Amino acid sequence: MWSLLRGGRRWLKRRDRSTDGRDPLSELQPCPNPEMLVAIGDIHGMGMMLRDLIRRIEALGLPPETPWVFLGDYVDRGEDSAGVLNTLLELQTQRPDTIFLRGNHEQLMLDAGDASRRLVHTDPGMLVSASDAMQHWLQNGGSETLLSYQRRWTDEALEHWWDQIPEEHWEFLRATRLEYITERYHFVHAGVLPPGANWNADDFGLDYRLWIREPFLSSKADFDGRVVVFGHSPQRNHRPMVRTNKIGLDTGAVFHGKLTAAVLRPGPQRRRLPAPRIVQAPWQETPVPELPFDDE
Repeated sequence: MWSLLRGGRRWLKRRDRSTDGRDPLSELQPCPNPEMLVAIGDIHGMGMMLRDLIRRIEALGLPPETPWVFLGDYVDRGEDSAGVLNTLLELQTQRPDTIFLRGNHEQLMLDAGDASRRLVHTDPGMLVSASDAMQHWLQNGGSETLLSYQRRWTDEALEHWWDQIPEEHWEFLRATRLEYITERYHFVHAGVLPPGANWNADDFGLDYRLWIREPFLSSKADFDGRVVVFGHSPQRNHRPMVRTNKIGLDTGAVFHGKLTAAVLRPGPQRRRLPAPRIVQAPWQETPVPELPFDDE
């Protein structure tokens, strides 16, 4: 299992079937339109960039009641997932109305934890790394997340790795929502299904709100009159995607890009929405202590 922690990043090739049900985590009824909102894109363990972006947003002097909506993917790939969750928990204390959506990487981490706990109870002699869910997570940035909690893992610690992660972090992850809907905007991690489109990954337990790219990205659909605000799909030029029907805020923070927020002004119903105000934090590497890897 230590070799998995040391392994490089790989894109997801196999899919886990353990995504939980949708309705309990959904915001099914539109919420009242605030005068403005702030949406924040994918963070992926980039702790210094997150703290820089928060300072930049606060410097705008927005009304204190302005809701903030985080679009998910707080963990994995970057070096400071533990620090990111600590920062978000602190922000939640300061701004209790902040909305935290779930990304596919939070789902991978939750699935890995659930699968590992089940395996310990049902087959105590089996390595927790033997579960598909655990391997999927480690291969897609989970190894960097574990190393953000502890730079040197013993075999004993790895066999109950979930206990090394603070319970308040697990509670935060479990409490994330799958979507947040207002009169003019639909906030979701990956996107929504265009009218008439099918989602073939339902058979694998994958929720399109966490995983979809096409046919959503190229769709010109109206989406019930709402602009879909999403992350998940990194923009190659590190600039947000701004279309009449969608706004994409994943600008590749973990890929030497930028971490992006958009200040949104809903405006009157049936009028075209004003262009968002974009706020970005430039790429910064989060320093971590260097320890030699060995096979001791």
